[in-house]
Amino acid sequence: MHSIDLLPNEGVIAQFDNVGCESPDFKGFERGELTLTNMSLVFTYTQIKMFGKDIDHTFSWALRDIKVVNGKPQLIVDKGESHQCDVLLRKGKIELRMGSHADLSKLVNGINKEITGSDEDVVGAPKTFISGIASMLTGATKEMAEAFTMSGLTKPAGAKKVSRACLGCGAALHGTEGTSVICEYCGRTEQL
Repeated sequence: MHSIDLLPNEGVIAQFDNVGCESPDFKGFERGELTLTNMSLVFTYTQIKMFGKDIDHTFSWALRDIKVVNGKPQLIVDKGESHQCDVLLRKGKIELRMGSHADLSKLVNGINKEITGSDEDVVGAPKTFISGIASMLTGATKEMAEAFTMSGLTKPAGAKKVSRACLGCGAALHGTEGTSVICEYCGRTEQL
């Protein structure tokens, strides 16, 4: 990792290797290291010279320069396999291509937490084929339960709604106490 100069009240939240970055601050697309601090995003890369010494470049964008609309930082996250996030700034944008969905999630959720102060995850676990099937089955189960409720069958009087985290991926699970639910993100079946 490149060393970066931090202000006295600045601390590193996360660092990422092999991040692709495109910004109006430099020409083209570069691959390097990205550091998220409590005050800024810092991108460093090395320009390899054929003849002569390699040149290290560092670009920094203050978190306060990220556009915020209705209390939410303007981060456009690609839902596909590219693990891309466009960070909209007051003047321009930064295109970031992370190495994995886990890195993308850590970056976006970290920026959101620093700007809003909220621990709420903006990006969760990636959807998979199995989680898609689990989601469909959950919907079908809900429709069946509603159909039986409409026909005069009701839930037991002691049933109460509960929520807890999935042991597989940490996503929030909701349902009636004592029932089994399938996590829509990782497909794991959990007893509430």
